[in-house]
Amino acid sequence: MFAAADVFTPTTEEIAQARAIVAAADASGGTVTTVDGQMRGTPFFNAARALVAEADRTS
Repeated sequence: MFAAADVFTPTTEEIAQARAIVAAADASGGTVTTVDGQMRGTPFFNAARALVAEADRTS
């Protein structure tokens, strides 16, 4: 069996990807940019910032 927290807790890789997206957003001034060859824009920036904030708050 597994705990619900295990299912919903982001992996280390997901947190690292979110940090990379936040860094790219900051570097681009919030305009559309690419991260690891994929286009990223405001919805991704917002989701990444929320994930990073949650990860920082719970660590």
